[in-house]
Amino acid sequence: MMTEPASDRKRAILDAASRVIARDGAARLRVADVAAEAGVSTALVHYYFPARADVILAAFAHADDLADAVAEAKLRAIATGRDRVEKLFATWAGNDPAIRANWAVWNEMWQYAAHNEGARALVQSSHRRWLEQIHDLIAEGVEDGSIPGSVEAWPAARRLAACVNDWGREALIGLRTSRALHRDLVATAARELGPAKAAKGRAA
Repeated sequence: MMTEPASDRKRAILDAASRVIARDGAARLRVADVAAEAGVSTALVHYYFPARADVILAAFAHADDLADAVAEAKLRAIATGRDRVEKLFATWAGNDPAIRANWAVWNEMWQYAAHNEGARALVQSSHRRWLEQIHDLIAEGVEDGSIPGSVEAWPAARRLAACVNDWGREALIGLRTSRALHRDLVATAARELGPAKAAKGRAA
């Protein structure tokens, strides 16, 4: 009988930890609950993650990686920076399981980070990458002509990120529907990015 590869067991534990965090909150996570959710022993969880905090931090990074992979795949075939910005926001307003899980875990991690230095560093790094991703896509749009040159990438990225983060939390607890989140993010991006233009080398 073949045994499950170690990497698969570790991934299953991280998936389970993400579900426990989303359901019960990071502060209430117990290793025993993660083990039960994953269908493994607490000893196996501790083998990969010696401390409870290790499980929480690794689960956050895991959820972030899965969501980022979904977003990157959605953007891959899109030509212009402007369209890529809009697709990015549409993806984060969507119902992909990895995206929904990341919203729940991310929301918990912001609160957990207020009392845990390791979590604070992880959240800071993740948030910086998020801002940089939006900035870089806007800069691409300015470069390819799909976004007016008058748009300042960093200020626009920060404002748009704030809208995504805040409205996404509203959607998480049912104060805003997924459809409304998508509609409002696309409309806000359109206002921030100015009039749509044909990309350089394309007919208007």
